[in-house]
Amino acid sequence: MKVVKFVRSEENGGFRELYFELCDRLADYIRHWTEYEDEDLVRYLNEDNLFRYTISNTEGFDSIQQPLIETIEKICNEYDDAYFHNHVITDNGNRRSPSEIHALMHTEYGLADINEMDNGTVDQRDIDLEWWTAHFFIALGQLIYEEPDEIYEDDDEDAPEGGMIHTAASASEVSEFLKILKSIDTIFVVDDARKIGPEDIKRLREEMDTKTEEG
Repeated sequence: MKVVKFVRSEENGGFRELYFELCDRLADYIRHWTEYEDEDLVRYLNEDNLFRYTISNTEGFDSIQQPLIETIEKICNEYDDAYFHNHVITDNGNRRSPSEIHALMHTEYGLADINEMDNGTVDQRDIDLEWWTAHFFIALGQLIYEEPDEIYEDDDEDAPEGGMIHTAASASEVSEFLKILKSIDTIFVVDDARKIGPEDIKRLREEMDTKTEEG
């Protein structure tokens, strides 16, 4: 049996849910090591070994869904489940960080270099393919090694849209968010933002400018 096999795709509001069947050994390994209780784990990995990978349903995703599925299956099924875990999810047992997984996608599997995302030298479609492929493996690693997220009931008003905590944002969404962060030149930390008005912000900025000039 293949280590990972695509089963189906479903739309859920603004999200796309891709279901992959994991081989018995990989699924049992996750169940053994995960910190999730059985009743919570089934939201991500059910009793039929179906792993649900949830991503933002961004414009143009339909055009890369099939290449994405084929790329994920090719990487997962290159060798056996032991190699998959010890080489892709971890580096001989040492968990790979998200940045290491992105680097592996580029250096070993020939996908786009995510570090070139903002300089216009790589096609956005290639960036998206690398991004969603890497985050499939990142999501599996989260399920195995990280503490459980807060679990919401399906009818909970505070539950995130799509019903999943492990939901990967698109490369373009993350890029835009980082651009916004980089554009912020000053951050003020206050106890209660409701008590801060325009004059208070002006005063704080003047105090900061004065300290900068003196320092």
